[in-house]
Amino acid sequence: MCGIVGIVGERSLGAPEGSLEPLVAELRHRGPDACGIWASAGVALGHTRLSIIDLSDTGCQPMHGASGRWTLVYNGEVYNYVELREQLRDRGHEFRGGSDTEVVLAALIEWGESALERFNGMWALALWDAERQELFVSRDRAGKKPLYYTSLPDGAFAFSSEITPLLMLGAKISIDRQAAFDFLTQGTYGHLEGRTFFDGIQQLPAAHCARIRPGGQLFVRRYWDLPSVPPADRLRYDDTFRRQFRDLMTDAVRMRLRSDVPVGATLSGGLDSSTIVLLVDELTGGAPFHVFTSLYPGTKHDETRYFDAVVDVMRNPIVHRAQPDDSRWREDLLRVLRHQEEPFGDTSILAHFTLMRAAREAKVPVVLSGQGGDELLLGYPSMVTAYLGSQLAGGRASALREMWHWAPVVGMARTTALRNMLGAALPINARDRIRQRFVQRMAERVTSPLRDNVSFRRFMADDRDPLSSYLRQVFTRFSIPHLTHYDDRNAMAFSIEGRMPFLDVRLVELMFSVESKALFADGFTKRVLRDSFSELLPPSVRARRDKVGFYTPMAAWLTTHASWVSEVMSRERLEAVGVLVPEWYAGRLAKLSVGGTEAALDVWRGFIFHLWADRFGVTADRTRRSSPNWAA
Repeated sequence: MCGIVGIVGERSLGAPEGSLEPLVAELRHRGPDACGIWASAGVALGHTRLSIIDLSDTGCQPMHGASGRWTLVYNGEVYNYVELREQLRDRGHEFRGGSDTEVVLAALIEWGESALERFNGMWALALWDAERQELFVSRDRAGKKPLYYTSLPDGAFAFSSEITPLLMLGAKISIDRQAAFDFLTQGTYGHLEGRTFFDGIQQLPAAHCARIRPGGQLFVRRYWDLPSVPPADRLRYDDTFRRQFRDLMTDAVRMRLRSDVPVGATLSGGLDSSTIVLLVDELTGGAPFHVFTSLYPGTKHDETRYFDAVVDVMRNPIVHRAQPDDSRWREDLLRVLRHQEEPFGDTSILAHFTLMRAAREAKVPVVLSGQGGDELLLGYPSMVTAYLGSQLAGGRASALREMWHWAPVVGMARTTALRNMLGAALPINARDRIRQRFVQRMAERVTSPLRDNVSFRRFMADDRDPLSSYLRQVFTRFSIPHLTHYDDRNAMAFSIEGRMPFLDVRLVELMFSVESKALFADGFTKRVLRDSFSELLPPSVRARRDKVGFYTPMAAWLTTHASWVSEVMSRERLEAVGVLVPEWYAGRLAKLSVGGTEAALDVWRGFIFHLWADRFGVTADRTRRSSPNWAA
């Protein structure tokens, strides 16, 4: 796991090593073990290395092919590198060491762009072709590893694993108005589909690659997409499918244990993380294994009994407990924001940040997680109501009865569940009209200059099958891009490599090809996971139906730090940024101050957005400070 940066164009001439050194230094938290800079006519590439596989110097980058034509900088892990290396050896390739980087380079040389189809893992890479004077860049299918780019004032093309190095190069930026609008009105994230919160800086979308020539021409294409299988052609949910799912899930975990440094995992006691750590216990024969958790005993969000049930089954668990420290909340929040580089949706990201810090303190540089399981297996209540609505729309009246019994078990009011379910049962054009009216109401909180220059139709359905459309957007536009973004940034802040077995491409393609019976039945989500691992999971975990996630006391934190929130959200500052209506925000602050916890999310979004704007010195126009301000 690493950091990469580069420039293509005239700026790369002259003294490129000196110009890249501060950019590489800015990325050292992503790779503290080694760094390298290479330059030639028209290009300069930089790399920082976190040594995970093959700790010797043979894995250092930038890495050159034997002919001298190709040079690679690469961030990520291609987990099936062992199998690919054998295929490449059969084709005459020789390897100096054991790193996956050598395999990635050889695969790109051997198969060209089609090598991406063979990779199973996470990556952001840049390959320079000296013969064609062309840069090839690519990003993994789920967007686990980031790749940002911009055009510099002199016409050069620059890319980086993070945004700050591009700001250091003098990229002209302001607030991306559409990203700001989507976040403040609907909670969606500006880095989706290639956008960032910075107008002037883009991100290569997940599952895309591009070619760049020194003149600055950029040719982008999608190299992979989710399967689109009509309901009548989907795989049957039967014993054969359950065996296939179990085998693939087991192999996804097995491959993500490949490492030359210690490996651990986060564990909440939920189905997803529990399955992963118990599979690790099974695959390693009960070898000592680090687990990291954040629990809140005595609260309604307490998962201690489920966590304990899993740990009791493990043979040699090494348990690390960590919680956000209220006394350092301000300090931690600023640090998280500095690494996230964009506003984020809620304070649960601080809990995850705390776990990554604990992993670094325990000297465990690789951490597995259950992230992606909810998105793949219908784990969220909102996904269940969407599913039941689609069943109702298809003429299955029993879906109403299922909703009636399911909703109270997961803590959702039946009226809320019914309303959401009926909304999901409507024809797509009716749902789009309702959503547009909702967005119009939410738009009252933002200033008219912003409101008049954005689209209200950003997230409409894109498929004739409502459920398929919804699940595809969860994967490509909402949850998955959000969680991969924050997971990478929090982990890399502490030089940790985060691995997500549920996002194995084989599992993703399988689950988007099976009938919905695999997802929900008899009031239980994640049916295939419960059924396939019924003997592995403790009964209490297998039977649980609540959804907790990374809990944090958001409303309490905002109330405790009300003076700081008010300082950041003063009328003067709101007017300077030019996005939120000051009177509307003052009303939400007043609501929260008298115990109206339902206002906490609105308060948080406004606060984190303006804290970000203040620290990065951006407004809705084309002005910004020369450098971010991180004074507390």
